[in-house]
Amino acid sequence: MRQNKERAPRNRTITLTEKEKTKYKQKLLRLDKPVTLEEVINRTINQDLFEIIDFLPKQSVDLLFIDPPYNLNKKFNSHSFKKQDSQTYTNWLDSCIARLEKLLKPTASIYVCCDWQSSTAVFEAIKDRFHIRNRITWEREKGCGASKNWKNSSEDIWFCTVSDNYTFNVDAVKLKLKVIAPYTVNGSPKDWDITEQEKYRIIQPKNQKN
Repeated sequence: MRQNKERAPRNRTITLTEKEKTKYKQKLLRLDKPVTLEEVINRTINQDLFEIIDFLPKQSVDLLFIDPPYNLNKKFNSHSFKKQDSQTYTNWLDSCIARLEKLLKPTASIYVCCDWQSSTAVFEAIKDRFHIRNRITWEREKGCGASKNWKNSSEDIWFCTVSDNYTFNVDAVKLKLKVIAPYTVNGSPKDWDITEQEKYRIIQPKNQKN
């Protein structure tokens, strides 16, 4: 029924056919014993992370991007997550990150997603473990409104590193934006460029820093 539902023009959800599901399922990896990095690199492990975390090689991860359950009543297929008081959720999150920490290289970077309510819990869980570099706040178009509250249309991503020795590819995240107010100095563009078609500026996205 969902597959036949008409989608919004900008909906980018990927739906697999049964044939595609069968094809890609054969490529999934399941672990029942310790493995080397070579055995799992460029593979997709389809298991509960904390059931197999001790099988993964120590200090092998360059980049950790995690999107833990927000502190909400939420159902994930056959699994459910129940909202907890703030301290209990913080303790749970801290225990999860503690187990992941041993997988990280000394040069690793970490990104942790959260909503505004759980953002403080993420901070408490990472502040004594990693070097916090930034909190990226991004706006999404969807979000529930309320008659007596502001529309909830943003989420946070905490960016941190294991040490001061890490990689940040600033050129890969720069954006090309149209110049609305083309200031000049002695007739030359100030902090922007021009072609025959457009006036533009290359900038770094807000809330990210080198």
